[in-house]
Amino acid sequence: MASLDRIRKDGFRDWYQRQLIECHAWLVSGFLGIIVFVAGIEVGADAASRFAGAFLMLGGMAIAVYSWNRYRRLFATAERLGAQAVCPGCKTYGRFRVLLSSPGSLPEGEDAAPENPGGGSWLRVRCRKCAEEWTLK
Repeated sequence: MASLDRIRKDGFRDWYQRQLIECHAWLVSGFLGIIVFVAGIEVGADAASRFAGAFLMLGGMAIAVYSWNRYRRLFATAERLGAQAVCPGCKTYGRFRVLLSSPGSLPEGEDAAPENPGGGSWLRVRCRKCAEEWTLK
């Protein structure tokens, strides 16, 4: 729901840019987690610091896995909505006004996107250039 509110408040283009920056920050965090994991292997090689090495390995692995999952979810959402942000009438990208939005099921007569069969969040939008309406799902 927070993404829907941010799109409505800031506009799609600004939301999309921030979404990509945030998801790539998670990717960098994942790489840092991998570095911590490898450092844990190196530290754990010494018998006196096996506990510290195991702690670093587990922490690094947890950071890397969580960051990777977060990156994938944010990037998939941004790309799914970005691919649908083109006006069907005038082919203008990302210039629309949000009319309706919901984190729940789609409005009557609307089918879910093939990659999101459960429905999920949707936006009913109107192009600022030609006033064409369509649904981003």
